[in-house]
Amino acid sequence: MPTGAGRPAQGAADVPGLVHGTSVTPPAAAAAATAYSNGGSAAGADLAVGNPVPAVGNPVPSAANPTPTAPARPAQGAADVPGPAHGTSVASPAAAAAATAYSNGGSAAGADPAGDRSRPPGASPVSGPAPAAGATLTVYHAHMPPSVRQAFLTSAKMPLVRSEQLYRDVAGHTGIRWELLAACDWMQCKARHGYSPVYGEKLGALNPDDTCYRTKSAALAQCASDLVQLARSVYQLDIATSRELTVRDLANVFAAFRWGGLLRQHNTSAMDFPYSVAGLTADHTHMRWPNIDEANAPDKPGGRFRQPFGAVPVVLGLNYQALM
Repeated sequence: MPTGAGRPAQGAADVPGLVHGTSVTPPAAAAAATAYSNGGSAAGADLAVGNPVPAVGNPVPSAANPTPTAPARPAQGAADVPGPAHGTSVASPAAAAAATAYSNGGSAAGADPAGDRSRPPGASPVSGPAPAAGATLTVYHAHMPPSVRQAFLTSAKMPLVRSEQLYRDVAGHTGIRWELLAACDWMQCKARHGYSPVYGEKLGALNPDDTCYRTKSAALAQCASDLVQLARSVYQLDIATSRELTVRDLANVFAAFRWGGLLRQHNTSAMDFPYSVAGLTADHTHMRWPNIDEANAPDKPGGRFRQPFGAVPVVLGLNYQALM
């Protein structure tokens, strides 16, 4: 996840690009929104991309981001596709303007994405077709290599299980599954006590965007809102439900959180994105960040992904029953 500005990477004019912890203002609405992957916030940005997190090896974005209490967090995206930004509140000039969001570390709390303002209160923003009556849902069976399973058991599982009740409490306010929020906490700051998963910064520290999270629950709430807004704006996924997602949808959720619309702009599948799927199978080991040609791309495109597993293996390791 991520250091400030490098949350999600920039998106194209038609696809929002979000980066956790990063806020970018393009010259025009047609310009691609750039976001950094972990720990960034897009509050106040015109076009944001992704959410980066500093504590996880990502630089802190230099762009200023509004406080986590800002009403509309989603950052402006391309003219045709809304994209919210982590920790960013953006008022799009028109319903057609895309809201851009940052992937990790940004905030979209309280924001109603552009193009979805006619939705009645309480209604799901974007929801796929309901399963047909009697339809059979196939559960995904993980094929993680033994070395990845062992790495998860010895490093991540215990601290995440100990904080399960906190994750459940915070996640319950947005409707997302607690396992997704736990994975975000691990990827952004290794779920360390006294650290925020927004930028990976210490709790109480002032971020480059002038936000400050003094409690773990406040920082987690920001990330939960960002997960919802970014998944909705970039991949049209409604994760604010209790139903299980497919493995591919899970990969998309964390891709949007980290890099926003950058992968879509470059026709790259989230199944090739290590932050999402590193360690998922034997074919997903020794992965590298997508080698894209983007001036403000986060996470050193083409560089090796240093962590033994990504967010989806974390979710699966917490006994989440993903679908095929």
